[in-house]
Amino acid sequence: MAINRHYDFIIAGAGAAGLSLVWNLLHRKELQDSRVLLVDRKLKPLRDKTWCFWDDRHVPFQDLIHHTWDTLAVRFQDAQFSETLETYRYHCVRSDDYAAKILDMARRSPAVTLLEADIDSFEFESGASATGGTAVMHSSEGSFTARHIFQSALRPPGFHQLKLDLSLLQHFEGWHIRTDKDLFDPGTATFMDFDVPQDNGVTFVYVLPFSKRDALVEYTLFSPEVISDEAYRQGLEQYIAQRLGLEPGSYEIEYREKGVIPMEDRRYPARYCKNVWNMGTMGGLTKPSTGYTFTRIQHHTSAIADALSRGQNPPDKIMSPYRFRVYDMLLLYNLHRDPETSVTIFRELFRKNRFDRILRFLEEHTRFDQDLRIMASVPWMPFFRAIYGMKHRILTGA
Repeated sequence: MAINRHYDFIIAGAGAAGLSLVWNLLHRKELQDSRVLLVDRKLKPLRDKTWCFWDDRHVPFQDLIHHTWDTLAVRFQDAQFSETLETYRYHCVRSDDYAAKILDMARRSPAVTLLEADIDSFEFESGASATGGTAVMHSSEGSFTARHIFQSALRPPGFHQLKLDLSLLQHFEGWHIRTDKDLFDPGTATFMDFDVPQDNGVTFVYVLPFSKRDALVEYTLFSPEVISDEAYRQGLEQYIAQRLGLEPGSYEIEYREKGVIPMEDRRYPARYCKNVWNMGTMGGLTKPSTGYTFTRIQHHTSAIADALSRGQNPPDKIMSPYRFRVYDMLLLYNLHRDPETSVTIFRELFRKNRFDRILRFLEEHTRFDQDLRIMASVPWMPFFRAIYGMKHRILTGA
């Protein structure tokens, strides 16, 4: 397909956000004649991420769910809890499956043009036309214009000047291992196992079994800095040996994944500039206290497509409601200042609440009275200290 210079919509970045928006645009009949340009450095499926979530109402393809768990387990040094979910199910999607399906759909659509290029910058050019101007993307393959550009590739202008008090990284390395003996329960996912050394910040392991003989084991930390490759390796080998009873050499590592997710109280703007809209992590869609992003991306990209199909601008307000921003800030404060107490908070949270209630709260679908019951179930004093420490942000809109 020939490369044009002007499109109705440009999607800059083909990660979870960009691909989800492609799918949503192609499934709005009002937009079926729109011209869409999808741009990224590489447009090919890569198995480099596993996206987990517990709300499947907005997943474009049910057949892309790689595995589902009905039961979740959490573990601490002095306690462990397990519960079969009633309202939710815990799912995972592999990034290569997701990309392959949507890129194939895009290639078969006459509405979509694919372009492999480095994305350099964006700007808005005012004009005397009826639309008042156009959005511009500059790339290694030239400049392209559109009515709207949706980007998840570049940090917004002034990023480092945005107000920031709390900043942690959720960083991890995961191994998809396979054994020659039945070892796992494919119906139960270990959501968080905190019964590991906590020397480098809040540390836990989660285990996602896909069958009795293979599972993804992910070593995860909340801390200001990442650790060395050797430290990840030691953490995984030690956990697999002590918890699963497998010494190195007694299992096969089929796949490795590694990542870093920002956990911070920075308020990301909805727009990069006029008519250029931020998405994904660049749009602040990552939940600060958990790092979960996938479901929030589905809601956001669906809302964008709905607005465009009505001839309206995309939503400007994509942040969490005020009270949930405050909750995230308070938990981040404790994760940063007092990791040991944070593990105690998690323990009491799971000890005193149904898992479905916790997931609903993390999904920001609870009422305020339900929030209060959850807050009452965990130690109060750390949160009072956090309220005092963050009062300047809480009183100014978080």
